[in-house]
Amino acid sequence: MTATLIQQLMTELNGFITQDGLDDDEKQWALRQTNDPALQAQLRQLSTTDIKIVAQLAQQPASLAKQLPAATQLSQATISRGLTKLAKLGLAEKFRRLQNNKEVLVRLTAAGTQVAQLHVQMDAAIATQAQNIAQDYSEAELTRFVELMHRIRQLKI
Repeated sequence: MTATLIQQLMTELNGFITQDGLDDDEKQWALRQTNDPALQAQLRQLSTTDIKIVAQLAQQPASLAKQLPAATQLSQATISRGLTKLAKLGLAEKFRRLQNNKEVLVRLTAAGTQVAQLHVQMDAAIATQAQNIAQDYSEAELTRFVELMHRIRQLKI
């Protein structure tokens, strides 16, 4: 019986992972929140990783590019590609301080800030729905589930 439950769990996890893409439900939700064709075009080109970078950049007026991998748990190469993409889309801009020309800083543009705000709204909507689902479970059950998910995520092959 445990093997069957593990298979069902893995099927659900794989379904969760594969729904995360360029045209997933979250992207469709964000597109419905704006009538701005330019912003919609930008949103269509963003991956979940891109949105994760935007969300991190929204945390402060400017971020050191070299600190983003630790803050996002993404690789330096992924951050670099993401920042280049966000700059091309007009969602972020790279710049250097006059006092230290070696450090690259990044900040969101007005359009990038709009994307970040949509992300916050979407997270709030998802959290509300998740809270409603979680009411069917005890705190102990939820704690065990979080532990299970954490341990599965830590698997090494």
